[in-house]
Amino acid sequence: MFYPEEIIEEVRLRNDIIEVVSSYVKLERKGRRYFGLCPFHNEKTPSFCVEPAKQFFYCFGCNKGGSVIQFIMGIENLDFPEALKYLAERAGITLPEPEDSEEKEKSRIRKEILDINKEAARFFFSVLASKNGLEAQGYLKRRGLTEKTIRQFGLGLAPAGWNELTEKLLSKGATSGLLLSSGLSVRAKNGELIDRFRGRIMFPIFDIRGNIVGFGGRVTDQTQPKYLNSPDTPVYNKSRELYGLNYARQSKSKKLLMVEGYMDVISLHQAGIDYAVASLGTALTQMQAWILKKYAEEVIISYDSDSAGQAATMRGIDILEKVGCKARILLIPDGKDPDEYIRNNGPEKFKNLVDRAISLLDYKIRVENKMHNLDTVDDKLKLLNSVADILAAHDNSIEREIYSKYYAEQYGISLESLVNEVAKRRKKLISANSRPMTIRRSASLGRGSQASVKIDSRYGELEYMLLVMLCNDNRLFERVSAQYGPENFNDPGAKKVAEKLYGRLEQNKNCVLAELLTDLDSNTASFVVRVAETKCDLADTEKAIAQILNKLELLKLEELQKQTIERIKNEKDGNLRQKLGLEFSKRAERIAELKRLA
Repeated sequence: MFYPEEIIEEVRLRNDIIEVVSSYVKLERKGRRYFGLCPFHNEKTPSFCVEPAKQFFYCFGCNKGGSVIQFIMGIENLDFPEALKYLAERAGITLPEPEDSEEKEKSRIRKEILDINKEAARFFFSVLASKNGLEAQGYLKRRGLTEKTIRQFGLGLAPAGWNELTEKLLSKGATSGLLLSSGLSVRAKNGELIDRFRGRIMFPIFDIRGNIVGFGGRVTDQTQPKYLNSPDTPVYNKSRELYGLNYARQSKSKKLLMVEGYMDVISLHQAGIDYAVASLGTALTQMQAWILKKYAEEVIISYDSDSAGQAATMRGIDILEKVGCKARILLIPDGKDPDEYIRNNGPEKFKNLVDRAISLLDYKIRVENKMHNLDTVDDKLKLLNSVADILAAHDNSIEREIYSKYYAEQYGISLESLVNEVAKRRKKLISANSRPMTIRRSASLGRGSQASVKIDSRYGELEYMLLVMLCNDNRLFERVSAQYGPENFNDPGAKKVAEKLYGRLEQNKNCVLAELLTDLDSNTASFVVRVAETKCDLADTEKAIAQILNKLELLKLEELQKQTIERIKNEKDGNLRQKLGLEFSKRAERIAELKRLA
């Protein structure tokens, strides 16, 4: 455990799981649970549920589950300490220094990388401001950037030499291992350290807290690659960061504008459109979509209009729809990018374009329209079938009706025929994707689980059920522990969980399931929640525990009976055989009694 239990529990309690999950998943209340589409696997019918009273989540589709901490670990791709820090910051809690030596070492490395990134950014900035940076300064001025903007975004220049930054950082005490871990240096074929970035305009990449976590470098000539970015490091993951979000999240606007490049973001911010962000050398990822949803009520995509940009837009649409993000598409005339359009037409005209951004549905149909030659009946028929497919897959019935009227009129067909075709296709789609919401109790919890937890075929399920029920009613601890202590557990995994739970109950006298989950690895936590959701939804916990204890005793006695039979067969001493026989008879009486109670 890296942090004291009381600190972990305070973080958990101060982060209500419904509030946290709702910032990533659209939830709908059904009885005592909330359901939504699982963010951890692809599905079209909600099987992901959150229990507000018990403060845990579980997916009946992929079997992933846990407390709010495990949710953040999974959704943000963080380890336990990082997730705890994330939630602590969200709740305004200051965490003490970690106790674990390994985590202290990770924390030290992350801090040192952030420090040398800051030193590198200062170095790049100073090179840009020097005589060696005159050509790069001219390029940035031609692109319309002011000195204020250059300072705001910390732009710099990597010199063309092989190892100027590396030598500078080494002279300041950085180790070669740290330089390699940071991604600022690489090892040449001859074994020497050289700079990763050479002869490029440098764009520091900030996280939402303002730390410099990486860099992007752009050439000013035709050299390839045009852009070079930092690799993933202990402080940087390109799939989790959005360029410009550190500024855009402070905007008074309730939307975020998703563009393609660094220069687009910077030009837009300089023009007063301070809600622009960009992905970092990759297509929009699901993790970035969750982040966009978290910081904006609406996302507007403005990618290039070429085939690559169009494909990226379509992928982005699918990802944003999956996370339940309200989105529109910005179309710029003549295929210009935002930076070029603003320089030629000014910010006000660009803002008008933003206001006229079209819906995702409209964009999909426009793209489909461009793919067909409407002069032929066959192509027109193909287009109308594609339109019907697109409308049928759209959930918003109002938009379906409006666009059905619009496209029926545009393509010269009756509204009735288009509406009927859409309804027919939607019915098939729903039928194909539908799945009964009844929660099926699985016969074997050890099978089919994404969380690969092996359990003892005889004892495992019962022992995990006992632990879950004990969390539900701590008052029964003394009775249970007297009859079935940690040493009695036969399943190795359940025994480890029992040691944790019993330890907490002996020390604190109370422990709810969500609190126990924070002390378990993700796979075990998922499995325990699965047991809770599929096996332990019982009204009378005390009676259920008594029955489980009886079953466990019965299993143990039956096992002893088999062993005794073997011993009697092989025992030559008559007195000892008689004694074993008496033991067998007594156990047989107890077995009969337990079976009557079952």
